[in-house]
Amino acid sequence: DTDLELLFPESYIPATAERMLLYRELDNLENEKHLLKFEKSLTDRFGKIPPESVGLLDIVRLRWMAIRLGMEKIVLKNGNMICYFPGDSQSAYFQSPVFGKILQYMQAHPRKCRMKEDGKLTLTFLTVLGTGEAVALLDEIG
Repeated sequence: DTDLELLFPESYIPATAERMLLYRELDNLENEKHLLKFEKSLTDRFGKIPPESVGLLDIVRLRWMAIRLGMEKIVLKNGNMICYFPGDSQSAYFQSPVFGKILQYMQAHPRKCRMKEDGKLTLTFLTVLGTGEAVALLDEIG
């Protein structure tokens, strides 16, 4: 969920049907290798990728990272990134090494992020200016 403009603009890919096919293809990519190949193919066919499309590609990376880190949802709005964890507080996830890494990161970077529980446990990163920065932050965690 985001308030950022993330898309393939009509000025970049004029044909609506082709844009729709590319959105579907992007959504079905499974790993970084396939995403890089997709990115290269866009550049070869349409030229330099515009910023709003680069952000769209980053969102795919962000989704993969969130899954790897056990996050159920990420919201990028108002310059913040809020990461939602599983709703079941008794979940084995909270005893996992992955969650341990997140806690260690949070303790080491108290000015970058904060964790709170308000019905659901969340990790909020303040001042996240774009998708590239969001990807870099989750990448730092591991």
